[in-house]
Amino acid sequence: MGQTGAAGRQERRGRCRASGPTAYRFPKASLPVNKLSLDGTRTAGYEQFTAGKDARPAFTYRAKNAGLVLAGTGKATVLVNGEATRTVNVTGSPTLYRLTDDKDTRTARLELRADEGLQAYVFTFG
Repeated sequence: MGQTGAAGRQERRGRCRASGPTAYRFPKASLPVNKLSLDGTRTAGYEQFTAGKDARPAFTYRAKNAGLVLAGTGKATVLVNGEATRTVNVTGSPTLYRLTDDKDTRTARLELRADEGLQAYVFTFG
């Protein structure tokens, strides 16, 4: 995961603690399976990232479905292998949202384009 910007993440016992907005950039190389990459600006909290300008997490996974716990108010557009597949309307406290729902297991790159202020907690795969 490439990180740029003056405010960096501060690691403490394996978790991030809030440190102000940080700008990230996707790596030039493709993402290996089960690796997360960030692009755009976001603020790291103790258990979540809060989306800033142009926030986009990407994850290459192998599963039938993918989910993400999101909170706040706004929309998140889901892209699978570069194609928009759905838009998730997020409202309220942390809730698990289904991002993909495939019949068969597959390997794919998942990308999310989130409105500013949305909070992302944890990805799930099944």
